[in-house]
Amino acid sequence: MSEPVAEFFADSILEIKIAINEQNTFTLEGFAALDAALEKAAARDDVRALILSSARDDFFSNGLNPTSIHGRPREEHERLIGYFFSVLKRIYLFPTPVVGAINGHAVGYGAMLAIMCDFRLLTDKGARMSFPEMNIGVTLPTFVTTRIADLCGERALRDFLFAGFAPKPPEALAVGLADELIEKEKLADRARSLAKRLAGLPRNAVRLQKGILRNGTGRDFDALIAADLKATLGMLSSKEAMEGFAAMVEKRRPKFD
Repeated sequence: MSEPVAEFFADSILEIKIAINEQNTFTLEGFAALDAALEKAAARDDVRALILSSARDDFFSNGLNPTSIHGRPREEHERLIGYFFSVLKRIYLFPTPVVGAINGHAVGYGAMLAIMCDFRLLTDKGARMSFPEMNIGVTLPTFVTTRIADLCGERALRDFLFAGFAPKPPEALAVGLADELIEKEKLADRARSLAKRLAGLPRNAVRLQKGILRNGTGRDFDALIAADLKATLGMLSSKEAMEGFAAMVEKRRPKFD
């Protein structure tokens, strides 16, 4: 079995490729591997830009693997959701610029990973970015909805949450989910070109500037994520969430009251 993440380092640029499974759906092992890679990368003085990408052709990430939730004990839920938020926070607060090279569908948690990046380069065809959590009886955390609203505005956030908005690449660019649309075969080169430019900026100034940008929001990320984690764990034990994940595992439509 291949490792769930792969790392490549050259010219002060670290690329972390997600390689969990065919659709990059997150398991406990996948979360643990990505969390550890990000923690290690953030502590390195020689990393001046980070690229987050996928080793799969058609999926950046198709979100959570439902088998990691359905039928699992609460102890596993606690570990999984702990990693869920830790990874998002590590990307958002990473000390150097993060370029997301989004080569395919980014759904649910996959889209959450993408929006935590500083720059989002999206393939111009064959990719949707969406947040379909409501369809399976769960809600998006405050940390995530705040980030969507910052990037796309309240109207787009409403449509993501309640109208099932799953924009095609041009629409994703228009609403602010993506910064550039790139042909798939040129995406890796463009991500590396951008990362190279970012890596050439003054190292200490970049780190200070990122801290100013994040701290300037006035948000207490630790408190926000702690509240989100507690709420998410409670929600996973709800009747609606259990039915939603069961339906995903059984490949059927959920039946809600």
